[in-house]
Amino acid sequence: MIELYQVPPSEFVRERNALAARLRKAGRTAEAADMARLRRPSPVLWAINRVAHDQPGEVKQLIEATEALKLVQLGRRKDVDAVGTRQRSALQNFVTRAAAALQSVGLGVSPAMLRRASATLLGAAADSRARALLQQGRLSEELSAPGFEVFGGMTPRTRPVAPATRPRPATRSKQAAPTESSTEKRAAERGARLARQRLQTLEREARRRRRRAERTGTAAAALRRRLHEIDERLAQERRQADEAERDAAKAREQLTRAGANRGR
Repeated sequence: MIELYQVPPSEFVRERNALAARLRKAGRTAEAADMARLRRPSPVLWAINRVAHDQPGEVKQLIEATEALKLVQLGRRKDVDAVGTRQRSALQNFVTRAAAALQSVGLGVSPAMLRRASATLLGAAADSRARALLQQGRLSEELSAPGFEVFGGMTPRTRPVAPATRPRPATRSKQAAPTESSTEKRAAERGARLARQRLQTLEREARRRRRRAERTGTAAAALRRRLHEIDERLAQERRQADEAERDAAKAREQLTRAGANRGR
């Protein structure tokens, strides 16, 4: 059944019905009924399952990064920026590969689809049941990005209140230092910018390879036409050779009969 989730969306129904028919023929009617009820996955789900099946390392990196982020937000780790960057990078890598998978079968990719892919991946990486399906490459429904419920009922630890300090004179006040939230925001913006740049690079590479594939296809079509012409010419020459051999055989037979008549 896992292989069924790797079938392109346009072929899913046909392959599902064929598999259900084989199960019914084998007497496995309950499994056949379950198979027949499977819904065709959305292009987003298909791409996620395809990447998860072909590149399990991407799934592992995303899950590990999500677990590390959970520990950060629970106050059990302090490397906020590093963990956040790692998680965003793992997510973006996965989404980028999913976009490439869609393009490889001629499906378009929109910003909305990328957002749905990100939300589904985050939801699956944070939920133990969905995580198992993601690891197997057989997610059957899109998910929402998790909130604090990802921590299993726990809420992030609040920061201790800093002790009161004597206010400084107004004339010597300095601009407030950036808060941690603003630092995280800048890191997120930087990560998003790098992700967009990487996506643009991959899209350019995909377009370049598509053009090369089209040129190769055109050349292959021309070669096939040429090969067809050569095959037709070869068949014609073989027919002509057969006719010449038959004519030669007739001439030998006539010559043999003529020699026999002279010898009488």
